[in-house]
Amino acid sequence: MAPGKRKTVAGVSAELSKSEETNKRHKAAIDATVKEFLCPISLELPVEPVTAEDGRVYNRAGIQKHIDNADDDNLRSPVTGAPMGPTLVPAVQVQNTLHALIESGAVEDDSAERLKQFTATKKKAEDGDPDAMCDLGGWYYEGSNGLHKDYKQAYVWASKATALNHVPGMANKGMMLYRGRGVDEDKVAGAALLGIAAGRDDVFACYYLGDEYYTGGSGLPKDHKLAKYWLRKALELNQDDEKNNGPDLADGTIDDCKKMLEELDGESKDER
Repeated sequence: MAPGKRKTVAGVSAELSKSEETNKRHKAAIDATVKEFLCPISLELPVEPVTAEDGRVYNRAGIQKHIDNADDDNLRSPVTGAPMGPTLVPAVQVQNTLHALIESGAVEDDSAERLKQFTATKKKAEDGDPDAMCDLGGWYYEGSNGLHKDYKQAYVWASKATALNHVPGMANKGMMLYRGRGVDEDKVAGAALLGIAAGRDDVFACYYLGDEYYTGGSGLPKDHKLAKYWLRKALELNQDDEKNNGPDLADGTIDDCKKMLEELDGESKDER
């Protein structure tokens, strides 16, 4: 029996060794695929892969910026330096391949982090998560997290979140309606949504209303009393995570808020 057992053990060991070798080859093939699809500009897997006229695949945000920054008659390939046109075509097959690799968990490279985040967030948004809808819309609005700036897509996702009675979604949609970004300008509808969101303790909506009442002239009238009310509420909410229904304000926005309040408080003292 001993020789038979030794043979069985040896056979299992050989099979394991063969399996490990196969896995290594598969991993090498995946790594090669990942390297092939890296955007030559960002050196990351493209969130929105497009094929440029030089035949290369890029992330749309990176190549579009390259095109926008080029002289009118001197657009050249970032890779070869040869002249090329500005046309970009969605690389659908590349996108499908990358998403399949990400969903399989086969890609562990750091260059895939933005794509992983986008894929996960988009799936949540499509499954009805309003927070994910706002994140996705915000990325499109700002042109961040590997996405190119697209106000229309930002408005689409803000509208979907608003339809689910999501307060930050209302604030975002209201702001875009008010400014006419991604949709025809409608200051009445925009101000109404901002007012609802601010009344429900969205810090961004409070700040935006305060800023508009402070400056006036673009829809809402100049009203320093209302400006002080909304700006103060914005700062208070920003320090109270339990009450604030939206994301915290950026440091620069907080500074702007404080400066406006200082000016308004100074005006009040002068009036006395």
